[in-house]
Amino acid sequence: MNQIIRITKDSFFKGTYSGYENIELHGNFQGSLYVKNLYVKKLGVFTGYVSAKNIIVEGEINADIQTENLHLKSTGVLDGEVMYRNIIIDSGGMLKSNMVQNISNMNNLIKLNKI
Repeated sequence: MNQIIRITKDSFFKGTYSGYENIELHGNFQGSLYVKNLYVKKLGVFTGYVSAKNIIVEGEINADIQTENLHLKSTGVLDGEVMYRNIIIDSGGMLKSNMVQNISNMNNLIKLNKI
């Protein structure tokens, strides 16, 4: 069973978290994340750096990211350098970046199991 860690809309977290869990962000997170899946919900704001297998953005990310699969929903905003393998941007989703790079060799990405 996959564990989901929820950061609620009235919460603020600052620091570094590393684990093979799923994070569902409704509030604010500032720092570094190394997780399996990150779900940034509509009111969620992430600032810093994130490495995750899957990232789904409905809210806002102001961070550099490394991910295998990125899905930027219609309400999502992503501002930062992006390294990805697969990307989906729904109509209305905003990607603001100076560098967006496709990485076909996943060995270049940080491996979660080495953290």
